[in-house]
Parts: sequence; structure tokens; C-alpha cells
Amino acid sequence: MWPLRSVAMGTGGADGSPIDETDRQTSLPRENPLPAGIVIGFGLAAMLYNTLLAIVNAHVAPLAMMHVAVTEFVILSALALTLLYSGLRQNDSAPVGLGALFIFGALFLSFINQAPIVTSLRNCAIIVLFTMVGQRCDARTLRRFLVIAVSLVFAVMLFELLDVAGYAALFGPQSYYANTRGIGGDAVDELGLFPNALGFNGRFSYGLFQTPRTSSLFLEQTSLANFASVVVVYLLAQWRQFRIPARTLIVAFVIIALLSNNTRMSSAFALIGLAGYFVFPRLPGRGTLVVPLFLLSLAVALTFVMPPSTEDDLAGRIGLSVRLLSLTDLRALLGARALEADGFPDSGYSYLLYSSSIVGTFLLWLYVALIVPISSPEQRRCAWGLSLFFFLNLLVAGNAVFAMKIAAPLWLLAGHMRSPYFRAAAAAPARRAVRPLAKPRPPAAGALALRRGTTSLAKGDPAPC
Repeated sequence: MWPLRSVAMGTGGADGSPIDETDRQTSLPRENPLPAGIVIGFGLAAMLYNTLLAIVNAHVAPLAMMHVAVTEFVILSALALTLLYSGLRQNDSAPVGLGALFIFGALFLSFINQAPIVTSLRNCAIIVLFTMVGQRCDARTLRRFLVIAVSLVFAVMLFELLDVAGYAALFGPQSYYANTRGIGGDAVDELGLFPNALGFNGRFSYGLFQTPRTSSLFLEQTSLANFASVVVVYLLAQWRQFRIPARTLIVAFVIIALLSNNTRMSSAFALIGLAGYFVFPRLPGRGTLVVPLFLLSLAVALTFVMPPSTEDDLAGRIGLSVRLLSLTDLRALLGARALEADGFPDSGYSYLLYSSSIVGTFLLWLYVALIVPISSPEQRRCAWGLSLFFFLNLLVAGNAVFAMKIAAPLWLLAGHMRSPYFRAAAAAPARRAVRPLAKPRPPAAGALALRRGTTSLAKGDPAPC
């Protein structure tokens, strides 16, 4: 266990306001949170390990997929050991239960496919472990993590905008993904950027920046767009918790990231989030369960309205997802075609069905829709933002939502929103203005000054017997 320490240090609440002893006993959790350095360290490691490997690949020695897999395994294993050392807690039942079911599922899928199936188990491990870290993360640490992460991504994004050649020379995105993922090896790009960052004629663009689509520390443009969406979910859930300088930094990052990345889905999601800040608290809390059904029904309806397309546009992506889903057979639903899951990088629902079977897909659907409680407006905003981002991303951005660099901060937030540390921060009294102590008034004329321990008698009152 971690050394015992008080959750609320000093005499003030989460926002600096005083807490009386009754508030302290009823609102603060019994268990201590994980140290801030551990939470922030694992969060940044999950987000930035590709960045560090890319620098090694560009300047030290060529890497391969094995190096990426081993790095992910080390991070997740170290995180699991840290959580075991901290001890299981009462609210761990949901993530631990999901993890146990996916372990049995992976064994079943490996048996019927006659080969080890670890894709679904790896995806589930990221979700489970970072949910559990979030449940052990206090509000201040969560805010510090986001501010640090946004500051790093923002700084490198500005460097990329100002000196794209220097950015490409430092990180070598094209070489890294060609060596470790087999992507873009045949691309012709003198700069060495990730191929899709260059765009193509006719693709949507705001036209404000003349540089390729920004990628920042994520090295490819899809993850930067998704990170901006994750930050929007943080703002939905934690807006009141951030001070004005932090709000300014985070909002500025989101705006410049959306405009320089020329992202369609994340731009739409940001607008949904802006309206949702006011709307989500008024919606049915468990209406999140119907989000994937609504999105898929809408996608099918749109295929009858929009002309067929094979391009990288809204019609093409939605049409591809619907067409691939329509080709899913019984063997795929039962998990007997799990080895084919990696063939659906641009169709998230097909990827999920093939890699996890219909049972695993159903379990993950319930987990995403129900994991965040709905007891407060902040939690409702987070629950709706999380569900919309996750299920919309599966529809139009493929399996990118399972990338650890995006999933880690997302599920860290989800875990915190169901933790006792969120409830303790929310229960703290609002900041009150401190008034100077009033000077004691002099006794009224004619008043009798009595010694301490007696009452005052005005002139003319009867004396006690």
C-alpha cells in the first residue's frame, strides 16, 4: 500500500474553501489516491511512447513491430503490478469483471481459431487498467495531467506548423510507421511525414494553414484529431474545475488543432460538445445505451440518401462501414474469424465484431454506456460525451479509438468520474468571499461593564436577586 497521507491537505476544500469536520468525514474517501507522479507518468507514457520510439528509429536504429508490442506490454504490465500493489477497491468490480470476461473470451477465441487471439484482450486491458487508475486519481492530479499533456502536444504542434521540415527530420513519421506497421512504405514524400497528413485534392480543408495536416507528438493526423475530441470530453466533465489560464490554454489548443488538422469528425464533435454542455444534463442518463443503435440507424438511412462513394469523405466512410457490416456472417459473429479483424482498420464496428465476437461487442457496449454514473450534471456530460465520441469514432474513424495514446487519457477521465475523489471534490463547499473581522463596538452609553462570565445589564434594569 502507498504511505498513508491525507486526501485533503491543509484546512481547505478542493477549491480552497473551508471544510468542517462533518464534511470531511462524509465526503472524503477512505483510501488514499495514487501518487500524482505515478498517474501522470503512466498517462504520458501511454500517450508518448510512439514518439520516443520514432526518435530512436530516426536517429539510433531501425525498429520493428516487435519493439512497439514489447513497449506496450511493459507499460501495461507495470501498470497492472502498480494497481495490484495499491490493492483492489470496492468500485473495481466493473472494470475487473470486464477484464475477467475478456480473458475467458480470448481463451475461447484462441481455441476456435486454432491460434492465439490477443487483439481483443489488449484493447480491453487498456480500457480496464486506465479506468482503475482513474478511480485512484484525485481531481487535482487529473487536471495537472491534462494541462501537461495539452501543453506538450500544443508546443510540438506549433513547432510543426512553424518548421515542418524540422519536425519531420526529428521524428521521421513515415519511416517509423513503415518499419513498425508496414504503412506508407511506398509513399513518395520528400519530407518524410505520415502519408495521410499530406491530404489529397478535393479533401475537406479550412484553408487557414498552408502546411500538411498537423500530427504533433502523435506522428499521424488521426490521433491528433481524436485527442482534441478527448480534450472536449474533459472540458464537458471538468470545465468548472479548471482555472481561467488552464481553460484558455486548453480551448486555444482545441481550436488550433481542429483548424490545422482539417478534421471533419472532431470539428463536428466539438460543436456537439458545445451544445451538449447545456443539453446533456437534461437528457435521460441511460439514454447512452441507444447511442450506437441511433448512429448505425442514421448511417443506414444516409446510405439511401447520399450517392455511393469510394472516396475518403463522409459518404465513403459511412458507406464502407455499412457495407462491411452487411457482409458479417455467423462465423464472424461467433468469433471464428478473429484472425481477420486487422483487415478492418477503417470500419470500427466490423473490427470490434470480428476481434471480440458478438458477446464481447455487447459487453463493451454496456461498459461504455454505463461505466460513468449519472448522479451529477458533470457526470451526465461525461457519460454522454464518452458514448458519443466512442461510438461515433467506430463509425467513421475505424479502430483508432483503441490506440493506447487516445484510450489512456479517455478512460483515465472515465475512471475518475466514478471515483470517490470526484465526489469529494464535487461535495466541497463553494468558495466564499472572506470578509474582514468587524471591530468590536464600544458599549452603549450607560451600559454596565461586568466582569467576564456575567451578562451585561443596561442602566435601569433590575439587578438579579
